[in-house]
Amino acid sequence: MNEFTHKLFQRIHYEQSNRIDFNNISTLMHQFARHIPFENIDVINKRALTINRTNLQQKIINQQRGGLCYELNPFFYYLLKELGFDVQMITATITVPKNGIKGTHIANLLSINQRKYIVDVGFGSHLALQPIPLSGEIIHATTGDFQITQKHTDRGDYQLVKYQNDLIQAGYAFFTNAVDENDVNQVRETITSHPNSPFNHSVLLSKLTEEGHITLTKDTFTEIKNGKKNKLKLDTHSFKQLSEERFGITNI
Repeated sequence: MNEFTHKLFQRIHYEQSNRIDFNNISTLMHQFARHIPFENIDVINKRALTINRTNLQQKIINQQRGGLCYELNPFFYYLLKELGFDVQMITATITVPKNGIKGTHIANLLSINQRKYIVDVGFGSHLALQPIPLSGEIIHATTGDFQITQKHTDRGDYQLVKYQNDLIQAGYAFFTNAVDENDVNQVRETITSHPNSPFNHSVLLSKLTEEGHITLTKDTFTEIKNGKKNKLKLDTHSFKQLSEERFGITNI
């Protein structure tokens, strides 16, 4: 095990295993989601970070930060590659709850035993916490039910959908073409500068918990715990306090 893998396992509190196979990926995804927040602080503060392994290691491991899909999923991609998996990055287009900017979601496509799976640790609070097969099989998770079906549109050949209480909560369309760091950095540029981007207007932090998930904005703190929602209004002091206490992020 090299230094990168060792430090990342420490960051996500993953008990190291001598051999990691497909069955360990769900645990890795769960630990990643619990300890690395989905957050857009750099976007709001207009701090541009070129997406590569070195920069993401500095931000996510050394600075104990999180990021958006174009940071979290590439970082998980580097880990899976380091562990010997056949994985590639892809782009997707958010379709639910509303159509997003085309091709601005980054996810990972894993190939193993002649089957393909989406591995996504950067879809906000809509995380399956396990690989989702492209075969159409429904995956049942604590966060909802997930399914990928083949559906040819101008936005993709496949459609991923998350259901909760039989209602569609989130989803995206995607092609299976591999993309590289240059493409990921183009996504970063679009997300940070496009007027219709959902992430360049106000600060947002979200993270999985054992009982549900927490979300922090400048004005509110929302906690979903065992299916029950509690929402608090905040002042500036409370925002900074919660960002440190619940997300481990200081100096916002």
